[in-house]
Amino acid sequence: MSESIEPVTRNFQPGERLMKKPLTALLLTLCVVVWTAAQTAVDWITYTSVEGHYIASFPQQPTLKSQDGAASTGEKLTQFTASSGDGHGGYMVAYFDLLGGMTFSFDKGRDGIIERTQGALLSESPIALGDVPGRQLAIEAKDEGGIVFIVRARFYDVNKRIYLLQCILPKKEDGPAIAAKCEKFFESFKIQNRS
Repeated sequence: MSESIEPVTRNFQPGERLMKKPLTALLLTLCVVVWTAAQTAVDWITYTSVEGHYIASFPQQPTLKSQDGAASTGEKLTQFTASSGDGHGGYMVAYFDLLGGMTFSFDKGRDGIIERTQGALLSESPIALGDVPGRQLAIEAKDEGGIVFIVRARFYDVNKRIYLLQCILPKKEDGPAIAAKCEKFFESFKIQNRS
């Protein structure tokens, strides 16, 4: 036995406003868009790294990792990272501590990032986090699949602890909204109790 579906018909009365339903639908859609935008803006979480002595906002709870590396002198350095994504790109805070008589060079740090990403430097400028010196970079790089990314990075030297912040997003999505997300991430970064 098959059921038939009857179309719903309605007789409009003379003078009835036909725009009422589309206007209601438009207002409802606008409310959903505004609510979603508000949720996106407030959904970022504030992450506190007790060991890293910093606070930063991420789109979601970050994944924590540590990785051993080596300084140019061959000495072992451990880098600690907190990273999170939002469906468009990634946000990361990393830090490591310099040993003994080591010093940090912002130029060598920049060159290392460019070399690791096999990218091209788009812009560079000195910055500061309060009285802490830093450097800001933008690099264009490709992944293995040929997708072009913009890597925005900031790094700071805080009493022999180097902090590296990265905001990595596809170039095709780059624009004012993406730049604002990166800026929000960078500006959320605060150092705590690191003398």
